[in-house]
Amino acid sequence: MAVLKNEPVFPFKDEDYCKPRLIIVEGSREEIGYDLATIARSEYGAKLRMYRDPVYAEAKRDYLERNWPERLAESKGVLRAFNLAEDDNAFDPTNLMYDLYGEGDGGRVNFGACTGLILPYEKTDTGAPFVSRNAEMVKMVLFDEMFGKKAPAGAHMCFTRDVVVEKRPTGGYRNIVHGGHDLLNPSIDAINEKGLFISSFHDPSTYGAEAAPTSGYVWSGVSLIQLMNQVMDQCATVEEAKRLILRSHLYQSMFVLHLLIADAEGNATVFEIDGSSGAYLFTDRVEGEPLFCTNHPLHTYPTPDTYPDVNMEAEHNTFTRQIILRNKYQDFAMPLKRDDATALTDSVHVAFQNPEKAESSATMRTLFNCNADLSKPEINIRWHLGDGGPIAGTNHIKQRVSDFYTFGF
Repeated sequence: MAVLKNEPVFPFKDEDYCKPRLIIVEGSREEIGYDLATIARSEYGAKLRMYRDPVYAEAKRDYLERNWPERLAESKGVLRAFNLAEDDNAFDPTNLMYDLYGEGDGGRVNFGACTGLILPYEKTDTGAPFVSRNAEMVKMVLFDEMFGKKAPAGAHMCFTRDVVVEKRPTGGYRNIVHGGHDLLNPSIDAINEKGLFISSFHDPSTYGAEAAPTSGYVWSGVSLIQLMNQVMDQCATVEEAKRLILRSHLYQSMFVLHLLIADAEGNATVFEIDGSSGAYLFTDRVEGEPLFCTNHPLHTYPTPDTYPDVNMEAEHNTFTRQIILRNKYQDFAMPLKRDDATALTDSVHVAFQNPEKAESSATMRTLFNCNADLSKPEINIRWHLGDGGPIAGTNHIKQRVSDFYTFGF
């Protein structure tokens, strides 16, 4: 096996919510797929999803052969790890899902989650672009508890078994992908050795079938979560990522998303799929300015003058967070420092005493914070461990969080 590491990121305790592990694999693409599938099957209880009809499996292989041969090779390793034939037409080997319960025909999730930003390299102290993001989620079992169903005994709550997966493929870009619920496609943040960075954010305005089967089923092409990993495998810049996206056939099934993409040169864009037309659209960072991403479509609401009325007590509202970020940004002295990026996302950290007032959910928390200096191929991640007491004079709850841990090449 080419598994170099499979160990806890830090010595977490039983009462800690997030218990992240670092997995480093190297070798050929097929070896990487085999190794991750072996770990997913034996340690995470992963099971492959089934296609509704063999034609979907055949079309998926055709698509990967033309567009993403790296994943096709990894899929061969996955099938081997599950003792299936290379031409199996029943199971989808492009995901290694775990800790998902109650996938159905799909629905809509009625909340916003996640905030991200890139600071302008034109105004930073080192001339490097700095990024930071908060990842939020309800502390529930996906998807049963989210839809009011009883979870099975022993079910793991969402993102408690978080992973940082580093791939070192023979002859390809090394990359680090962070997230959970899929060992082959972790779904939160990623960076590759070229300094290209990508993050996912909930976007309720776009199309998709949330909580539907994440792979197999009736899906063709790739999901946005898989797309994040394809970008890591094949792209070095934002411009290359745009061209890849525009020639892709995309679907959404776990959560509906838009993506923040940034590169080492300071270029940045938010990719969105218009919920009405299905058009693939990009909102680019303006020269000399930051780019903020929350949970509304930037191609529809790019600046505060286009927002609906904002209630500043509703601190988790997507538009309110944008105003908070923009106001705090104006208070910074120039030049900007890397810590300023984290301070901005900390200003919209989610854990509320009165979640209804904040337009949030009772168990919604910022589970991760990730930040990066894109002149270096590395990311720093901090995890949510638990709640403390109320913060006097605010609607906030203190949080127990881990230290920041650095992952890079």
